[in-house]
Amino acid sequence: MVVLLFVAVLASFVSGTYPSLTGESGHHVAGVRNGRVDPRLLGATPFATPGTRQNADGTYEAFVVARAFQFEPAVLKVPAGQPVTIHVTSADVMHGLMIVGTNINTTVIPGQVSSFTTTFRREGTLDVICNEYCGSGHHGMISRLTVEVGPP
Repeated sequence: MVVLLFVAVLASFVSGTYPSLTGESGHHVAGVRNGRVDPRLLGATPFATPGTRQNADGTYEAFVVARAFQFEPAVLKVPAGQPVTIHVTSADVMHGLMIVGTNINTTVIPGQVSSFTTTFRREGTLDVICNEYCGSGHHGMISRLTVEVGPP
């Protein structure tokens, strides 16, 4: 089983389908190198203004910061029916990001950026929770993802 998993991961690297820090257009995230970002310098990266933005080429990217029992932004708005690349990092300790009702679930480690591209097909609001124990306020680390028609 382990060998099969290793072969699958290796094949994804070779084929270029492994998640990376490039958006659909192939551009890199400013201030991020090799999947890493200095948590002390988030103010000099797109994580300084968390939220969703449309790039000049029409693609969408969202930046999320996990820190001390909250996600920033508290409400992330994304367009329905459009691919969105979501980049998430931690400013302090290890967190988790799980979007309830989807199969999106990633570990958020300080100094690293987790990125994934997905398309939300239906309008609505989804809960975003931290599923990695991060301290005494962990139970309240909940935010929302709002899927809207048109640009966010």
